[in-house]
Amino acid sequence: MDDDAELLSAGQVEALLDWFDRYGVDYPWADTREPWAIWVSEVMLQQTTISAVQSRYIRWMERYPTPGHLAETGEDEFLRDWEGLGYYNRARNLASAAGEIVRRFGGRIPRSYDDLRSLPGIGDYIASALSSFAFDERNAAIDANGRRIAQRLSGLEGWDKSVENRFRKAVESRMPREKPGRLNAAVMQLGQLVCLPRSPRCRDCPLGGSCLARAQGRQDEIPLRRKKTIVELRTPIAVLIDECRVFLQQRSSGIARGMWVFPARTEIPDFEMNWKIVTNLPVMIHAYTKYKEHLEPGIFVPRHGNSPAFRLSGGGKWVESEGLDQLPMPTAYRKIAGQLANHSLLPCVPGVEI
Repeated sequence: MDDDAELLSAGQVEALLDWFDRYGVDYPWADTREPWAIWVSEVMLQQTTISAVQSRYIRWMERYPTPGHLAETGEDEFLRDWEGLGYYNRARNLASAAGEIVRRFGGRIPRSYDDLRSLPGIGDYIASALSSFAFDERNAAIDANGRRIAQRLSGLEGWDKSVENRFRKAVESRMPREKPGRLNAAVMQLGQLVCLPRSPRCRDCPLGGSCLARAQGRQDEIPLRRKKTIVELRTPIAVLIDECRVFLQQRSSGIARGMWVFPARTEIPDFEMNWKIVTNLPVMIHAYTKYKEHLEPGIFVPRHGNSPAFRLSGGGKWVESEGLDQLPMPTAYRKIAGQLANHSLLPCVPGVEI
């Protein structure tokens, strides 16, 4: 396939756009031309399923309808609103970029691809998607769906940058003059609905007649999947309670940086000497990147009446029980916090003895 057009011909594009018009899904962000709304949707959809994003997107846009609203919000607050979507650096980058939008561009999102790329957290994909959907620029936004489609069309098991370049040029050369972003959306949704990572629905594919992987019967083998090694961890967690206060540690690094968690028992100086257990709570699973962490929480109170003074490397503080809901937590830790309220285990609840 030396010719760019062979990877996506005019006839294929026509068939793809016709399929999109008939079968495309009307997501909450699909019909908007508002750059901020498009930007937020694209950030949320990175490494997160559409089903998880839809309701959260609506709530976020109600809370932060403009970059200025996000720029003036503290980190604890916007991380709490992002809670459950994971990959919290996305929210931090979005907030940092919102601040730059206010300072550098008077609160208006720039049209220029280069200006967009200069903002925190915006790479080629988001800049291309935003410029095509909001500003009618003919820029191909190639995400994981587009890469998978390009690989299957060309019959390549492994990813080849030259294929991306050929596919990008083919998409851009075939984009309609009006609303060029429709072709980007069509490619994305074809990957989401038909050209699936596993068990693709080839009979429903408007590009199936020219797909080399399908012709070779290798659509389930392409792209070649790398075996992912999952590392199992077990972490004994200490829910420390003193009267109606609970101790929380703020993560200072990693993907949960800035989030609040219950500390591991191994992090607490002289733990066995100073704390006694009240009860164990159900094990919670905290899955992230290549790790599957089994959190084993227990509720502990001071052995000698008063909570001992101690410091943790990540920093921490005592929080009133009603304040737990105000601080951002990873989902598994939020579930642990929920156990306290659900089972009335806090000692300030009448009738509970420790």
